[in-house]
Amino acid sequence: MKASGGILAVVGAVLALLNAPGASRAADVLRIGEGPFITGGGFLVADQKGYFKKLGIDIEKRMFIDGQQAVPALIAGELDLTFMTANASLFNSIARGAPLVVVLDRGNNKAGHGYTVINVSKEMADAGVKTLGDLGKLKGKKIGVSGTGSINQYVFSLALQRAGLDPRKDVTWVTNVPQPDLMKMLSQSQVDGTDLAYQFGFFAEKNGWGPMIATGDKIDPDGTIGVYATRQALLREKRDVLVRFAMAYLQGAKEFNAASVAPDQHPDIVDILARTTALQKPETVKAIAPYWSYVNEDGLPNVGSIMKMQDYWADYYDFVEKKVSAERLFDLSIAKEALARLEKEKPFGK
Repeated sequence: MKASGGILAVVGAVLALLNAPGASRAADVLRIGEGPFITGGGFLVADQKGYFKKLGIDIEKRMFIDGQQAVPALIAGELDLTFMTANASLFNSIARGAPLVVVLDRGNNKAGHGYTVINVSKEMADAGVKTLGDLGKLKGKKIGVSGTGSINQYVFSLALQRAGLDPRKDVTWVTNVPQPDLMKMLSQSQVDGTDLAYQFGFFAEKNGWGPMIATGDKIDPDGTIGVYATRQALLREKRDVLVRFAMAYLQGAKEFNAASVAPDQHPDIVDILARTTALQKPETVKAIAPYWSYVNEDGLPNVGSIMKMQDYWADYYDFVEKKVSAERLFDLSIAKEALARLEKEKPFGK
């Protein structure tokens, strides 16, 4: 039986809508691993402002307190994309065959936007540890960090070396302790120094548990804080979806960066970050600006910084068993294509 011209017209109109750019389709679901950290501000802004939906992507979030915890879910196919830090375990996982590839920047210690911070105990501050140059006084002391081979241990190690110490033998590392617990340990002088996310360093200083003496951008300018990684197969299977995700994300990152230097001019961004991170209060979000980290607006991860980290963990600490090449670690084409399309198509009118 032939369909009438009217029915054919309706069917054609429906198909046109389904195939239109930005149309929501089942294939356009992305399962994302995220955390309640302000370094994810680009993603949080894009999500809350509906930018992913505008480009036809439904986001399914799974929250993790640490990017390392999301890696098994990504490898198992339970996630399509996840945040993670460039730590020693990432390099080891890829060297052992994990099908992971880094595709986007998620935050770095750009000058003036340092996200990591070194705090020392009040006792050490009273003993004269006031600046990076004073860290030599930490010889024989305990340094607390959230993970072995973490970005926090990396930054603190570099700072100790500048002060003339060998971080492998001149201090005792207290590792794998959650950052909120490290704040308490600092207050009780159970650790003498620690490297924290800025908000935790801010809370520690504000509560009189130990002052901040230097931000990460003074120690490792442009050093990577976080990245987004996906499975290699998805670069083929969901390439267009990943590109559209990156387009929305870059728009969110641009607005996030602008708000970090002028939070009072962007109350909508401040409100989003207060609601979606552990900071909770707009006043706190504004108080720690501009130390939210910085997201590269072209989306490109800081390749040189990450390769430098791998060299450090392999050559200095022996934490990395086998180095992997930059060609194996990164795929920069997603970010490049997303930026080109964003500038050409201007889907957000900006």
